[in-house]
Amino acid sequence: MNTTIKTNSNMQYLASAIVAFAALPLILLMPEQVDQLVNVVFKWITNKFDVAFLGIGFGALVFVLWLAFSRYGSIKLSKQAETKPVYSQFAWASMLVLAGVATLIMWSGVEWGYHYAWTPFGIEAKTKEMYVVGQAYGMFHWGPTAWALYTVPAVAISIAYYKQNGKRYSVEESCRPLLGDSVDGALGSVINYLFIFGIIFGAATSLGLGTPMIAGALAVLFGLENTTILTIPIIIVCGFIFTFSSGLGLDKGIKRLSIFCATSLIAIVLYVLLVGPTNFVMKLGFDSVGYLLDNYIKMSFWTDSVNQSGFPQAWTVFYWAWWVSYAPFMGMFIARISRGRTIKQVILGAICYGTLGSTFFYMVVGGYSIALDHQGLLAVADIVNAKGGAAATVEIFKTLPMSFVVMVLLAIAGLVLLATTFDSAAYTIACASTYNLAEGEDPQRSNRIFWCFLVAALPIIFISIDANLKTIQTAAVITGLPLMFLMLVMIVSIYKYVVQCDLK
Repeated sequence: MNTTIKTNSNMQYLASAIVAFAALPLILLMPEQVDQLVNVVFKWITNKFDVAFLGIGFGALVFVLWLAFSRYGSIKLSKQAETKPVYSQFAWASMLVLAGVATLIMWSGVEWGYHYAWTPFGIEAKTKEMYVVGQAYGMFHWGPTAWALYTVPAVAISIAYYKQNGKRYSVEESCRPLLGDSVDGALGSVINYLFIFGIIFGAATSLGLGTPMIAGALAVLFGLENTTILTIPIIIVCGFIFTFSSGLGLDKGIKRLSIFCATSLIAIVLYVLLVGPTNFVMKLGFDSVGYLLDNYIKMSFWTDSVNQSGFPQAWTVFYWAWWVSYAPFMGMFIARISRGRTIKQVILGAICYGTLGSTFFYMVVGGYSIALDHQGLLAVADIVNAKGGAAATVEIFKTLPMSFVVMVLLAIAGLVLLATTFDSAAYTIACASTYNLAEGEDPQRSNRIFWCFLVAALPIIFISIDANLKTIQTAAVITGLPLMFLMLVMIVSIYKYVVQCDLK
């Protein structure tokens, strides 16, 4: 029986990857038609299901905060009550945050520029007010709601494995309290397919957004032209890094990569803060945080139903759909590294560390780029809207003193950050596709390396055929739609676990 389950599970994961690759010939043969279809599908999903995505985002935040501060927050995520946390606070926070913020170094400096030209709430475009509002919106999109969406599957999967004598880290097992034995059949297979689609297309979106920034930095360093020819080797190098790291395992691989990357990124951001207009950056950051706190509920529920600007659908709804498509992977990874911690520690740790880290990046890097634009030193917003965020990010860092050294660190940190994200993704799939994985045990090395190659292959092919990034983003949104309903199933399942079973 166990052999049959194991074989079926592995075939499901492999089949989902094959289906994901099946769309490539269509993109290659009919790029214009695919682009048109993608735009139609993207608008349809974000307009028809905007209320649902906004609702699940805020609902997840309310639910996990209730759970954390209830008596069930003291539940320890381990089969043995005396188990202590496996990782130090810094190592755990580094792995947790860096697995979910592959493109933060870019977005933190440029997202305000997009909002500066396309504004929310009917605010006049390209005004000084939008410096504050634009930065606040970036903090909002990477803030508590995003991390709450990650913690729902993290808690559901953790309870299913650690407290219900589970044998596998798997998404479908976390749904068993509500769906029952149906997760052992076709429904469980569908959940597995969606899990893989979410990882592949979510990671591909991250790579499609982050790689051009690294390529731009290298082009400046070596005087090269920033083309696809330069981008592909970067992905290959990134693939080798995370394949090697995955082969080493969680402790020697992902942990060390995460700590190195966290240290490098903190050093870059602190340098920007020290050499930039520190006083202006901090004041603007406080203004933006104040605006966010004052308008958090409004931003969480705003659909712009009357004016129909499309702003919340193109930005907030897309972000929530992206986070939802990534959530099962992040949830499983958080569950894997959180053995020995309580539910409250996991929830508050993810939300606080994730939000504080993202806010710090937006405050410093975003504040510095706004200062450049405001003082007329660099037309950041114009570059963002004309050439894209990656090109603007490179131009921003070029203005710093010792820019050559900063560019080197930026390229290295960007590579390692993407490698950490993909490493975590491949490791998570390997855990999910391993039947009867003991607590604290790594999946087989061959299994980890196999998924490393497969996770990296799709983004390489997408960029090789010059696929529109919107195509990859829409794939993530499409995956996020059914996973949104899966998120509701997980919330109910957690409730049944802790309340109806009186789990203490």
